Amino acid sequence: MEQNSLDATVDETLVQKWIAETGKSVSAAVPLLQAVQNEYGYLPREAMDIIVAETDVGASQLYGVATFYSQFRLDPVGRHVIKVCHGTACHVSGADRINTALRQSLGIKNEDEDTASNGSYTVEDVACIGCCSLAPVMVIGDETFGNLKGTDAQRSLKKHARQQGEFLPGHEEEKSEAEAPDRRSPGKQKKEVWQ
Repeated sequence: MEQNSLDATVDETLVQKWIAETGKSVSAAVPLLQAVQNEYGYLPREAMDIIVAETDVGASQLYGVATFYSQFRLDPVGRHVIKVCHGTACHVSGADRINTALRQSLGIKNEDEDTASNGSYTVEDVACIGCCSLAPVMVIGDETFGNLKGTDAQRSLKKHARQQGEFLPGHEEEKSEAEAPDRRSPGKQKKEVWQ
């Protein structure tokens, strides 16, 4: 199995501790998965393998629980999560266009993926954010953006990335320009005011 650079390094002793505290019965599956996800942000395969090996929970049972409940993620999540509303009002107002624009800005080309390759952002579809009058809507962190067009979503993402010190995949030139020294001739450099 190929390891993704965003994959967590699982601490086997920590998983063993959770099993000792929670128990080995089938009823321990959800609390164990919750403990794993709280620690790693998703359910690493290695941690799930340890649970299967050390408890009475079978592999198909554990996978069934992990895929049934929407709270669980089988793939690593980015440092920041963008929630795009796909409720009725947002859907008819262009939520799909918001997704397309965000995925383009983040360089996410594969439909099966939702996280930028550098681990900065994850785009997540949600059923409803509860801001129908602002449709279409997205949330980044604790900030809500409404009445969006694709370019608005991209602009909001870039602003958030700047504020958080993140660089969007494919925008490394912006990083190098921001870090580059001022090479203009002395007469063209910005004048500093000395007081």
